[in-house]
Amino acid sequence: MNYINLNLLPVELDEDITFPEEFYKNTDITQMDNFHVTGVVKYNLSDEVEINLHVTGNIHLKDAITLEDITYPIDINIAENLSELEGESEKFFEKSKNTLDKLEFLWENIVLEVPISLTNNSGTTLRGEGWELNNDSDEDEIDPRLAKLNDLFKGGE
Repeated sequence: MNYINLNLLPVELDEDITFPEEFYKNTDITQMDNFHVTGVVKYNLSDEVEINLHVTGNIHLKDAITLEDITYPIDINIAENLSELEGESEKFFEKSKNTLDKLEFLWENIVLEVPISLTNNSGTTLRGEGWELNNDSDEDEIDPRLAKLNDLFKGGE
């Protein structure tokens, strides 16, 4: 059930959520595992919908350098108050049925945690003909064209 009936609040959640592929097919996410959601949705004293959730799960992204699949863990706490008067919450609320769409709400919060770029190649040296992207070697090699300049600076030490 993807909707929470707001007439039956408070509602406690402790369930696994599966996102259909149409949520992430036009993003950098290649796959989403099931997400586990725990928490409560209730009305607060101001008659706003108060949402306190803990969401955990994994998304799969492409490595920014090698394009290999990387599993990126998501572990977020969501604490929001939604008012029916807010324009942003209209996509979550279906006023005619007085319901809240869990998938849309969770998706909006999960997508904020997705990194713009991700790589798993720390310390890897990538080289090609005439170029080098990353050099984490312990050697302190000096370009032979600049060796004489280095000698000048050593004399000033």
